[in-house]
Amino acid sequence: MTTPWQEAVLPRPDGAALFLRWRESRGPAKANVILIHGMGEHSARYLHVGDFLAESGYRVCASDLRGHGRSSGPRGDVEGYDILLEDIEAVFRRFHEAGGPSFLYGHSMGGQLLINFFLKYRPPVAGAVVASPWLELVFRPKRLKLFLARLALALAPGWTQESGMSDSGLSRDRDFLQSMKDLDLVHKRMSARMFDLLCRGARRAAENAGSFDCPALFLHGEDDAVTSRAATEDFVRRAGSVDKALFIYPGTRHETHNDVDRNQVLADVAGWLGRRASP
Repeated sequence: MTTPWQEAVLPRPDGAALFLRWRESRGPAKANVILIHGMGEHSARYLHVGDFLAESGYRVCASDLRGHGRSSGPRGDVEGYDILLEDIEAVFRRFHEAGGPSFLYGHSMGGQLLINFFLKYRPPVAGAVVASPWLELVFRPKRLKLFLARLALALAPGWTQESGMSDSGLSRDRDFLQSMKDLDLVHKRMSARMFDLLCRGARRAAENAGSFDCPALFLHGEDDAVTSRAATEDFVRRAGSVDKALFIYPGTRHETHNDVDRNQVLADVAGWLGRRASP
């Protein structure tokens, strides 16, 4: 029998509220998998990922970062980078304490946050899946946007602009993207402050690659036009992990878990997790 997704709200000390959803595994759980989504999206875009992993024997948790989805906070803005890391730590603690081992799975901005979360907190994880991490952008924002962002950073750091990202840059399977739940919760706005924080976070992660010694599987699409495959390859080369692997998917775009070869991607993830799920 398929287990249903469950939902809850996790209050934070500053008054924010984080929306959580999780699904129990089919049979006894091999481990927990805690998902961290990317910029502008939310946890419902990972329901098929969670279903696949739950059917493979994992308890899966996905939260909406503040400023995203059903969590509180202004869309596309946050006052400080470490606030996001503290939120992730609270979510991790809640589900890890239910019984480990635990894995992290972060995509794009979520991949960057995963790296910096591990470096700051050294959580007791069995491993991490880092997909298309924001370590460096492939494109350079238009000069006008950069000018306005620099001006806003000084005068109104919470002011947001449209990111301009289109679905075609995310996946070759547009119909699949359009079939997802709660499309109205996806936003394409980012504040000058958040862009600055994430650029700094990318440098922070890259500069500390040697200290990232977590067992890790890195995923990247060969045709990713959002985050740099070369930057991911460089990070993997320099990462301190003894147990590390990088899978590059030919023709795949930014969202490896949503492209036409997603079943292969998810099978690769489940296989990698399965070989490391034993205590």
